[in-house]
Amino acid sequence: MPASDVLNPVAGWTVAEGDSINPSYNFVRERPSTLLRKKPIGGHAWERETQNTGHVFTLGWIGRTWPTIQRIKWYYEQYERGGFFTFKNWDAGGREYVGRFTSISQEKETTNARWDISAVFEETPGAPMNNYPSDWDHDAVLFLFNNDWNEQQLALNDGGAWTQTALGALPAITLGGRLRGSGAGSIPLSNIAITNPGTLGDSATYEYRGYGFRLWLCTGPEFGKCDVYLDEVLLTTVDCYAAADTGPVMVLAQPNVALDIHRVTVSCDATKNVAATGTNITWWGLQVMR
Repeated sequence: MPASDVLNPVAGWTVAEGDSINPSYNFVRERPSTLLRKKPIGGHAWERETQNTGHVFTLGWIGRTWPTIQRIKWYYEQYERGGFFTFKNWDAGGREYVGRFTSISQEKETTNARWDISAVFEETPGAPMNNYPSDWDHDAVLFLFNNDWNEQQLALNDGGAWTQTALGALPAITLGGRLRGSGAGSIPLSNIAITNPGTLGDSATYEYRGYGFRLWLCTGPEFGKCDVYLDEVLLTTVDCYAAADTGPVMVLAQPNVALDIHRVTVSCDATKNVAATGTNITWWGLQVMR
């Protein structure tokens, strides 16, 4: 597949170009805003995700060999009309991005038969990848049931029997390189979740922009089973039974998902483990890879 065509497959020197294909500067990941924001008078902003735009890199190759310049120009021409290839950010451990060059500068000859060129690389939403991003401790973000204004972020089915729940124990999660949770030395997280008694067909949905996700539900003796859907396609049935109450647990990891706007739905199916005392389902959070 086109994603297997890698612009800069190695971090160092390549014999064919007599050079390194890695850019000379600007590995900064820019992510254009994808939120529609409306701010009423006397209130805080209302926001909604409207685009699936990914990362954008402005890359430059300074004082490079002519074969290197030709390679950059070839990738621009080859994939200009809707194609995509893989770019590796070796400064960030080789994380891969799939997309294409959307613009390129005129090559400029400098001294000693060397040239400068620059190009803008943009991710292509929905494109499959050879290696999906996997640094959950630094790149992932956590979306909870409500935001800091205590506004509900989940879409619940009309008439569903969902109620807010205050949890006791919280998990320890590393986000942005910092430990978060309820333990000593960690940054606090919200203990508010939302619970359903397990009514057949009641559902909760979160829409997000990103790659894969990790779903956090509560488990314990009184919890039942639920069906989990990604973009209306059934992924699996999760059994939330545990011998003792555990608080939120990562019950499902779905890492290899192409960049796009996605919907994760948890649907109660009113069934339970034979050892369970109830069919409750409690949603706490959705961890999303960015």
